[in-house]
Amino acid sequence: MKKSVRIAFCGVVTALVCVMMSASLIPNITFAVPAIAGLIMIPVFAEAGAVSAFLSFFASSIISFFISNKTSWLLFVVFFGFYPILKPLIEKVRIVPLKWALKFLIFNFSACICALVQYNTIGLQFKGWCLVAAFVAGNIAFLLYDSAVLKIAAVYYLRLHNKISSILNNR
Repeated sequence: MKKSVRIAFCGVVTALVCVMMSASLIPNITFAVPAIAGLIMIPVFAEAGAVSAFLSFFASSIISFFISNKTSWLLFVVFFGFYPILKPLIEKVRIVPLKWALKFLIFNFSACICALVQYNTIGLQFKGWCLVAAFVAGNIAFLLYDSAVLKIAAVYYLRLHNKISSILNNR
């Protein structure tokens, strides 16, 4: 793929992510928007590679700060935006328990950062049992999201990758 085509493709995807993140201003979809916006990074990883995908993630993170709900933005920056890019790299680990330990470590570290930021900015406080319940529910939700990323990436590779790749490589 030519460098100019790769840059243009990443720019279009970055714009699409930013449009998606701006939808977080609609009430009641604060958590769904960053999760879906992160999935948009799958084609960038597939077509342009990890470096371009991370650059697209950073660009969308900066732009989204100005146009989205700050809770959604925080979730995108701290976890949902980069996890679909990082997941294929983690999947290369051959030792299954280590692979899952890495996944849960990344998720729980991200969840701790979100909780700390919200505690320090808006004074959100949790009782002990609520914090444990939130982390348990979050880990269950993470398992579902991990499975969704895998299935959506598989669908992308099976149905769209060859078509998009041929379009991008012929430009």
